[in-house]
This record gives sequence, structure tokens and C-alpha cells, in this order.
Amino acid sequence: MVDHLTAPGHLLRRAQQVHTEAWSRIVSDVTGPQYAVLVAVDGWPGLDQKLAGELASLDKSTTAGIVSRLVAGGWIRRVEDPNDRRRRLLETTGDGAIKLPVLTAAARQVQAALLSPLSEPERETFVDLLGQVARLDDSPIVGQHVHDRSLVMARTPGYLIRRAQQLHTALWSDHVTDVTGPQYAVLAAVLRAGTATHAEIGTRASLDSSSVRDIVGRLTARGWLEAAPNAGDRRSRPVRVTAPAETAVRLLAGPVQGVQDELLLPLGGDDRTRFLGLAQRVSRVVDGPSRIAVA
Repeated sequence: MVDHLTAPGHLLRRAQQVHTEAWSRIVSDVTGPQYAVLVAVDGWPGLDQKLAGELASLDKSTTAGIVSRLVAGGWIRRVEDPNDRRRRLLETTGDGAIKLPVLTAAARQVQAALLSPLSEPERETFVDLLGQVARLDDSPIVGQHVHDRSLVMARTPGYLIRRAQQLHTALWSDHVTDVTGPQYAVLAAVLRAGTATHAEIGTRASLDSSSVRDIVGRLTARGWLEAAPNAGDRRSRPVRVTAPAETAVRLLAGPVQGVQDELLLPLGGDDRTRFLGLAQRVSRVVDGPSRIAVA
């Protein structure tokens, strides 16, 4: 079974969870993905909804919902493309341009909170390496029209983590067919513990309670998880991995490791070790120095 403390996919998911928690604590007006769309609209004049979603590393359905909310909130508006009347472009409203700097100041605090376990030089190194993992060279975000009123996406760790996560999901789909990444995380968390409650699974797999409930239900229906016998408190709903699932997880070790290796492909040996060590601290899976020796 792949060690979750050195698996970049797990570390990215946990870091995203830390980022989301910090965002909800510091920013009240919009969500992180909504802010990413705002930055895209503000930084790429003449873009449409499709490009806004691609720049923000969001799927089509999520982008559509976010754009509708931002239009309703007066942050952005839809305008007719002067070169194609059937096409709608997005642009920042006057009110949105006025409010964006205040929102950006709060977003900057979120990024600082996310990277707070690292020193300033370590933060720069982590963002550099994370940008390589997120394949920024293959992204149009380097063409951002930079304004003081918004963050630079190519240097924003919260955005880079989401983009790297998106890549991890795509690689997982290519390499692993039996289970999704979150489903594997649940199986691995329960296997490591022997038996685990929903709350324990959420903590160990870095998943919210709703996702845990859904995944446990699916894996139980599939016969890969079962209720743990002789549980002292049935209300906590402890589960264990079945024998067929143990075999499946063992057989999946190679493909799962292949996903992790391909995700880190842009990094050389020393940089890979360095990135994992920094990611452990950003994701809060270790306190203090990393458990990975950095050359």
C-alpha cells in the first residue's frame, strides 16, 4: 500500500482542505473558486466562460454556477462579443473592480496562512516546485494581465494546489480503473487502522463528512467495506475492509504508485524529495521538520 505521508496526491488533497478551512475563516464574500474566476475575468480581457473555467481549473458545470452567482452579485457581467454576436464575453463591473482589491487583501492572508509552517525562502521554493507539478508551462495563465487588485495566479499556492489536484485526478483515471482516488484513500485509511469510524476516516483520508458517508456507502454496497463486529458504540458506525478488498488494494499498489510518480515527473530526485518534505508541512500531516530527509 502506498504511504500516504509521501503520496503527493494525498498531500495535495490535505493541503486543499487546509486552504479551504483558512478561506472560510478569513474570507466571507466569495469562495476560493469564485475568486479564481474573478481573477481570470479581470486578468484576461475578452475571455468567455469556457476560458474562465479553464484558467481557474474548474469543470464546466462548476464554472457555469460560479459565473451565474458572480453576475447576480454584481461582480462581473456578460457582454456581447463585437466580433461574434452569438458569443458572450465576461468582464469585471465597475463595482467589482472597486471591491476586488479588498477581497484580494483577504485572499493574500489565506495564502500566507496556508504557507505559515514554512520560512520565506521555503515558501518561494515550494511555490516554484508546485508550479512545475501543476504543469504551468502547459497553461495559459502565464499570460495574465497583472493588476494590483488581484493575485498573480502563477504564484498563488491555493490555485496551484487545485490545478495539481486536477492533474492528479486525470492521471488517476488513466492509470487506475477499479476505484477513484478518494475511494482508495478511504480503503487505505481503514486498512491502516484495522477498523475506523466515519470521523476517523475523514481525518485520515482528508475528506469531508459528506464525502466519507457517500464513499463508505458505495464501498459497502460493493462488498469492499463491512460493519466492524463487536463495536462498542454502533452509532459511530465503525467499518473494516473485507478480504476481497484487501487483495484489490494490494494489486492496486503498482498503478497507484505510477500515478504519484507521473504527477512528480517534472521534478528531479532532489527537488522531488524537497517538494514532498515541504508539502508535508503545508498539509499539516507532520509537525516541525519533515519526515523526509532533504538532500
